[in-house]
Amino acid sequence: MQNEIFEVMPVRKAYMKMALPVVLSMVVTLIYNMVDTFFIAKTGNTNLVAGVSLGAPIFTLMIALGDILGLGGSSVISRLFGEQRVDDGKRLSVFCFYGSLLGGLIVTAILLVFRTPILNLLGADSETFRYTSQYYTFIALGAPFLILNFTPTNLLRSEGLATQSMIGSMIGTAVNIVLDPVFIFGLNMGAGGAAAATVIGYICADLYFIWVLLTKSRKLSMNPKLLRISASELGAVFAIGFPASITNIMQSIGICCHTAQIALPPWALS
Repeated sequence: MQNEIFEVMPVRKAYMKMALPVVLSMVVTLIYNMVDTFFIAKTGNTNLVAGVSLGAPIFTLMIALGDILGLGGSSVISRLFGEQRVDDGKRLSVFCFYGSLLGGLIVTAILLVFRTPILNLLGADSETFRYTSQYYTFIALGAPFLILNFTPTNLLRSEGLATQSMIGSMIGTAVNIVLDPVFIFGLNMGAGGAAAATVIGYICADLYFIWVLLTKSRKLSMNPKLLRISASELGAVFAIGFPASITNIMQSIGICCHTAQIALPPWALS
């Protein structure tokens, strides 16, 4: 069926079959952001809302880091599949999967070690520090699952499994929406609850993607025995992945600089 999409199906039909799930995934993500903000705002605690907002660049950074191997890897793998080099594409998919997982663990370690200076860089002050720290800590601990999520999301599309990619995004969003009020209000976890719901949603999506890779995919793999990549292949992945992630990275940096400037006293801005 996947080969039929790329080799037999008319271009217009193939385009719609691949594009519609991607668009729907983006719509679902937008709805998630709106609902997440809604529940946080319902607390009526402006410092909590501000604390979560200050921690948002860290979440955006996770998306950017996930795009490096997700978008970069899917681009290279798609070309390999087009050249009928399925074994090479499968091998690269293994690298992207475990590479993103390892990268997430490294990010977690860095975020926890440099927690206080990063929170200060984000603009947390005496009133918002506690809430920003709560949100930041859960997001930092969940970094491996967040960053990993963007690899199979993109790789599955390279095999024509765009619908499965969309379903995974919807599962994560649905779990997050259900757990938000439970954690924020029911368990009184506040900002930490919002972050915990997000992380658990991504974990559920990751588990679904792993199931798809093991049972539905014929060209992608998670077999660690295939874990090898050449320098030229690594360069090709990064050549696409890094530029693709720059937008989100610069957005995170821009927000940090903006909030840090706002936090400065008036005399420092004159």
